[in-house]
Amino acid sequence: MKKLLSLLASAAITFSAAPLSEAAAEDVGGFVLSYTIEDKQATVTGCAGSDAILIIPAELEGCPVTAVADNAFSGNKDIGVCVIPDSVKTIGERAFSACPSLSTITIGSSVAEIGDYAFTACPALAYIDVNKNNATYSNIDGCLYENGDTLLLYAGSSEAVINKNTKTIRKGAFFGKADVVSAALPDSVKTIDDHAFSGCLSLKSVDIPDSVTTLGKGCFMSCSELESVTVGKGVKTIPENCFHSCTSLKTADIPDTVTSIGSEAFYSCSDISGIYVPDSVKTIGREALGRRYDARNSSSENISGFIIRGEKGSVAEKYASDSGLAFEVGKTPRGDVNGDGFIDAVDASTVLAEYARLSSNKKGTFTAEQNTAADFNGDGKVDAVDASAILAKYASLSARSL
Repeated sequence: MKKLLSLLASAAITFSAAPLSEAAAEDVGGFVLSYTIEDKQATVTGCAGSDAILIIPAELEGCPVTAVADNAFSGNKDIGVCVIPDSVKTIGERAFSACPSLSTITIGSSVAEIGDYAFTACPALAYIDVNKNNATYSNIDGCLYENGDTLLLYAGSSEAVINKNTKTIRKGAFFGKADVVSAALPDSVKTIDDHAFSGCLSLKSVDIPDSVTTLGKGCFMSCSELESVTVGKGVKTIPENCFHSCTSLKTADIPDTVTSIGSEAFYSCSDISGIYVPDSVKTIGREALGRRYDARNSSSENISGFIIRGEKGSVAEKYASDSGLAFEVGKTPRGDVNGDGFIDAVDASTVLAEYARLSSNKKGTFTAEQNTAADFNGDGKVDAVDASAILAKYASLSARSL
């Protein structure tokens, strides 16, 4: 947990309320706004009070309010509705981040810049009203968009269907959306930015389309219910912390277009039994694969039974050797006879059936790849001993996931 918190801090998404040590303050309804004035333009920097509705004035001391500062309302527990006037041109980074009660935001016609993570980690935010005369931002399918093709903030249902014109999913767009179970990514998407889906605690599976060429740091970090992921063929780099702490991840399909896997990309994916690393991968970062955090000793350790699969003489083999992890040649996990990505009782039963055929002098039905997977003990034969070993492996994996 300490390791995860430090990662979030380094990603600049640890939120805290801005201090009220500004040059001026003014009572507006149930809040006292703090602000600064420079060149006859006012910037709102924070507030005190406990009202549920915050209406930011268009003027302070006769000067137009043109900006909401970085972190201005970050961590405010009281604001439920906020109205941003037409005079405002800029909303700073993390301006409304981690506001648990914020449910409605109204954005004026002149807003031309919204900083990263401006509305991130606002779990109640469900209604975004954007002035129809705003040239940069709009509400599409209930979500906040920039220039019509960049998803800035998702505020839809638990089964996310992203607009087919979306090209970029911006930093923190889904951050902390704990109710999102699925996200259908259209082929129009090219970029998934830093921490775009971090903390989507109910997300079960992700298919990254081939159109995606860029994945951001930590983009699926701490999606603790994520069980399977398919990386599209457009991706060349799986960045650092990409799937960090996806503790339920069981399968990850990496295509042969990927050339690098960043540090801690699959760190603490403790439910996965192994992963195939294609020969196209030339660099693997520190603790990228097969490592987890041991809370008891506050240190890193190898995931028990984790196997890296790849080609002989590859970077994957060297990484496994350097890390003290098991290595197998080939793509199919030894024991996964039916190729469904899992080693279980079905595989053992399939091996026994094949062994019975062979023992009766009948022709075997396994492909060469299945034979390799079925020969669990590597003695060149497919028999009951292999079936027994596969069952033992299944029992070990099942016990580890409890």
